[in-house]
Amino acid sequence: MEITEFAAIIVAIAVVVAAVFLITAVNNLNNTLAKLEDTANHLRTEGIAAFRELRQLVADADAELDKVDIVLDRADQATTAITETTRRTHEAAQDPMIRTLAVVSGSGRMARRWMLGRRRRRGDVEPVGAISAGGDQPRVRR
Repeated sequence: MEITEFAAIIVAIAVVVAAVFLITAVNNLNNTLAKLEDTANHLRTEGIAAFRELRQLVADADAELDKVDIVLDRADQATTAITETTRRTHEAAQDPMIRTLAVVSGSGRMARRWMLGRRRRRGDVEPVGAISAGGDQPRVRR
């Protein structure tokens, strides 16, 4: 056996080993590709279901937001009505209250002057021009 025959056998063995290695690698890649395809199909199925559920949740949230919007509109209407009622009540009650307080104040002054005049007539109070110990207030005798 010559060297060329020996080299040819070594090359043939190397080619067979390389072919086996390549066939094994292609087979593994093929299996991996099949698993990847199954995973993609599974993800697509779950993704579609998740998107359907998400759409339903968005529709439910939209319906709830519509309800909240109605409640907020009614609350705004109630607040406006209460504000208007308060304003009108204030306007309606303010003038009579001021007049009533003025009448009460004037009546109180009139009553004090009337009582002071009565006391003066009975002689319980010193004349206005007299000097009193308490200052400018009329002095009551006891």
